[in-house]
Amino acid sequence: MGYYVVSFVRSITLLAVGLAIAFTAGHTAQFGLIAFGVMALVSSVTLGVLAVGLDSSTRARGLHIWQSLVSLVVGALAVGLSTTGTLFLLWAIVLWSLLVGVAEAFSGWRLPAGSALRQDWIAQGAMTVLLALVVLSQSADSVAVVGFVGAWAVIMGVYLAIAGFSARWAQKDALRKGHQ
Repeated sequence: MGYYVVSFVRSITLLAVGLAIAFTAGHTAQFGLIAFGVMALVSSVTLGVLAVGLDSSTRARGLHIWQSLVSLVVGALAVGLSTTGTLFLLWAIVLWSLLVGVAEAFSGWRLPAGSALRQDWIAQGAMTVLLALVVLSQSADSVAVVGFVGAWAVIMGVYLAIAGFSARWAQKDALRKGHQ
């Protein structure tokens, strides 16, 4: 399986959640916890399944298993405790964003300078950590917090789609050059 599949699946999940948030009027803490929790749970399952299909020698496998486990725990807590309010919404988003984003950025930095995934993982990790920082600045406003999660999901979804197309085209070019 080409790595582009991981990018496309992540993109679809994030765009679906981001668009659902954008077109929903009631950005309550409960809605935010459910939307974020569902996104995390779907990401957990898809990343977990896709990680198993990746080559065991690749760093992507370990990173995505970590992201899958973190997303499973935080997503289940967000959905299960969706009536707890804004403070828990903040906690869930910030904890998840920091654990997942720092891991992705760190994994990117550890890749060789010429690796195609290096810049993507660093950028994706940085955007996810930035989500945590933005959410921390909106501590009393669930409408803003949910809106920022939706905006982040759309931006990341588009970025991942572009990364998926780039990886797919690079793989096709490499195959074409290998057959010449």
